[in-house]
Amino acid sequence: MNDLSSLLHEAVDDVEPADRLAQIRAGVRRQRTRRLWTWTSGGAVIAAAATVAAVALVSSPKTSAGPEPGLVTQPPSVATPTPDASTGPSPVVGVTLPVYYLGGPASSPVLYREFHRTGTSSPTLALVALTSSPDDPDYRTLWPAGAFAGADQSNDLITVDLADASLHDRPATMTQAEAEASIQQVVYTLQANAQQRLPVQFTLNGNPIDQVLGVPTSEPLANAPILQTLSRVNLTTPAEGQETTGTLEVEGVANSFEANVAWLLEDSTGTDVASGAITAEGYMAEKLFPFHDSLDVSSLVPGTYTFIVMTDDPSGAGNVDQDSRTVIIK
Repeated sequence: MNDLSSLLHEAVDDVEPADRLAQIRAGVRRQRTRRLWTWTSGGAVIAAAATVAAVALVSSPKTSAGPEPGLVTQPPSVATPTPDASTGPSPVVGVTLPVYYLGGPASSPVLYREFHRTGTSSPTLALVALTSSPDDPDYRTLWPAGAFAGADQSNDLITVDLADASLHDRPATMTQAEAEASIQQVVYTLQANAQQRLPVQFTLNGNPIDQVLGVPTSEPLANAPILQTLSRVNLTTPAEGQETTGTLEVEGVANSFEANVAWLLEDSTGTDVASGAITAEGYMAEKLFPFHDSLDVSSLVPGTYTFIVMTDDPSGAGNVDQDSRTVIIK
């Protein structure tokens, strides 16, 4: 197990998955496209994760509810992503910065985490990542370039200063759920950078601002509940576009019924060529649990594939969370 897995480790022994893969696949009606969000007519795939709850106000740091890692001194087993042109030259690899992005439909987005290589860490650098394009095309950020003037961290507070007042109100192109998720995107990313559940205060010209994107921000904000805010399954490895030969290493975090994390591998035509299930290290708590496995892909024809992981839905109604990556098998 690598250092990232060790960081995420919250052991739950002797948890064995039920043989539910056939039921999971039967209950899932997927579009044969790279972006796999809508599974039922008029419904969102992420039914298990509600629209981000009203943002909590706090006067003291909130205790972490689960393994949400901040910086790691040794990078996880992911391919080094191509830096976004807007961030300038690629820095020297030194630490791995967790950055959260939106995913899912505009009516009920949830947050997904990516790891970005960087030479150092700071709240301001984390904000730069929030205004840059994610590596996975299924994720998105609604924060425009230049949105933030900077950030600062003290012993009990993280302060985020906006560049100007243009983000005071919610744009007409943004849903209320997206606005709330975007605020939590900042909170979760900066807490991950700090490796503490510190409250986050939004300011303008150094003074608290009453709202950002139409969301109340006059007081410091806590992170909203994990299982209502984050996707219940999130891949760390493989990275988007990662190349592999013989074995596909899989790592991530999830909270799925009976710890079952189903996976599928599709070829470029959308045909399933392999499937199975991985047991996460737990599921009965308000947090995400690590999962990992090594999959033998040596018998597959070289080419581009889509690797998909999804949570279990015992009802069979297809109410699952999912994450996916494009992988290249050599």
